[in-house]
Amino acid sequence: MSTQDLYIPPEGIFFRLLGYRSQNVIFSRTAQQPFFGQVPAHTSDWDDQYWTLVHGTGSRAGTFAIRSKVTGLMLFSRRPTPNVGHVDGNGRFPDNWFILEPGRGQHANNFRVVTPSDGVTLVSRTHERPYLWSYDRFSTIWPDQFFSFLWEDMRVDRVDYDLHLAQVLSSTPLVIANQTLTNDTNLEQEMSFELNESVQNTSTFEYSTGFTVTVGTSFSVGIPFIARTEITVDTSTTNEWSWGQQDTFGRAHTANFPVRAGPRETVRAVSSVNRGVLEVPFTMHLSSRSTGTRVVTRGKWHGVSTWDLRHTIYYPTNSTSREVSPTISSKL
Repeated sequence: MSTQDLYIPPEGIFFRLLGYRSQNVIFSRTAQQPFFGQVPAHTSDWDDQYWTLVHGTGSRAGTFAIRSKVTGLMLFSRRPTPNVGHVDGNGRFPDNWFILEPGRGQHANNFRVVTPSDGVTLVSRTHERPYLWSYDRFSTIWPDQFFSFLWEDMRVDRVDYDLHLAQVLSSTPLVIANQTLTNDTNLEQEMSFELNESVQNTSTFEYSTGFTVTVGTSFSVGIPFIARTEITVDTSTTNEWSWGQQDTFGRAHTANFPVRAGPRETVRAVSSVNRGVLEVPFTMHLSSRSTGTRVVTRGKWHGVSTWDLRHTIYYPTNSTSREVSPTISSKL
């Protein structure tokens, strides 16, 4: 991960700071002792574990202070004892200001919290005291120096699709029904074929740049599909989707069409659709449920979709066939 790849949230987006090795998050509070420390991330999810970045300006441009949501105190990491803690002063101390140094290899999705003024990097560990510590940034790099963001609860406000960049990556015909009707009388009869078939489709939202949405986040939006010959968005029906996971759903294809069958004649109807993979770039707009601060995520939506329902009528007795244009509908 390069510096450009590491997503830096705006002030007002809150996160828990998760130690890679310890799987602990840092807290800041005044209600009970200890007022500062770390706890396992999976045991609780309290406001005193949340922080926000303050973006430096002027001589501090490119660095960030880390402010507690509950206490408003600033995180510090330095060489003198205590090495790590929280302090007031609204970021007036040099050891309140950090650079977020992206990891590489197995730590590609993590970063180090480095204090340039003291030349140290923040450490979160459980095997040795002090559990929160500062280590020389230029010495050996250990797993306990890496962190990641655990975001607060975010709301998906809308998704904008770049339909002019949409692509059909593949397309093949798929037979979804094969029906026969037999006229058992000695007179020509008008008969009716009815179709009501559900075909499995898929939907996946994949990340490219911007705010890193938590895998599994649920949201409801319309998704792209092909209507006749163009890709559009179905806004009439919205399903619940999960970010970063493949969702499977059924698209119903229904139709009703009459045929004429001669005496003792059997008629066969084959119904088929096109089934293919669609790719559509999107921009997702999200906001913090606690502050309303807005962020965006960009990525690509991939889906296996079906479209262009059509029917061919076969008359086995005279070896003829014809296509029909029945009253049809396709929906989720």
